[in-house]
Parts: sequence; C-alpha cells; structure tokens
Amino acid sequence: MPTNLWRDFFGLLPSNPRLLATVTSHNPDGTSSLTTADGQAIRAWGRVEGLEPPYNAFVKDGKIEAPAPNLPLIELDV
Repeated sequence: MPTNLWRDFFGLLPSNPRLLATVTSHNPDGTSSLTTADGQAIRAWGRVEGLEPPYNAFVKDGKIEAPAPNLPLIELDV
C-alpha cells in the first residue's frame, strides 16, 4: 500500500494557525486593525474589552481570541 509521506505530514499541521499581532486601532464596524510581526496589516473581528490600542492579541480564523503577553519577540532560523 503506497503512502504519500508529505501529504500525511501536512495533515498533522493546523489548517488555520493562531497568529500573534499588535492591535493598532478599533474600527466602528466591530473590527480591529492589526499588524503582524512581519509588518503585514490585517483586520479581524472583535476586540479585547478593557484594553486600548496598542496591545498584543492572538488572532485565529479572522477573530481576536484573547490578549497576548507583551513580551519581546525573538525570531530564530533553524
């Protein structure tokens, strides 16, 4: 029985990853403007009540899930 190892491997990865982004502003239509670590501008539904921009948040499937800790970002190439 032949198997495709790459397809099996990619099947283990989540299809919609959770992103870390900085909320830069809240919009009147219920969305928020965010900037990812690589500088990409995105919009997501929702906001974290009690926090005013700028703050870090986790985003998944186009929605803000939760606030993220304000820690320094370190990027490593492996």
